[in-house]
Amino acid sequence: MEWAQSPTQIIVYDFQPQNPEDVWVAIAALSSQSVPGVVLERNLKRLPSKSCWFVGLLRPEGLEVAKEFNRRWPTDLKIGHHDCRHYADGLVECLTGQQNMLARLRGI
Repeated sequence: MEWAQSPTQIIVYDFQPQNPEDVWVAIAALSSQSVPGVVLERNLKRLPSKSCWFVGLLRPEGLEVAKEFNRRWPTDLKIGHHDCRHYADGLVECLTGQQNMLARLRGI
């Protein structure tokens, strides 16, 4: 999950299965098959108090860049190969230029 903040808004992006509660999605994911995914965008009223890290500054056009990244993101989700972790790393790299951010955060 990534966030962008301005003086008046916090936007959270996430990549997950289209039907995350469907048992067939879980079976497909566990058997290394791709499932339909979806990029979500939500507005928050405040910054989360847990599981949230500052990873860099956005350019002024950062929100437009994030929206374009989301439009181009392939939505076939495959656990361990093309999932929310790969999405988060790709979005952070697109917005800040920093590569492999999740690997660095795991070292915290």
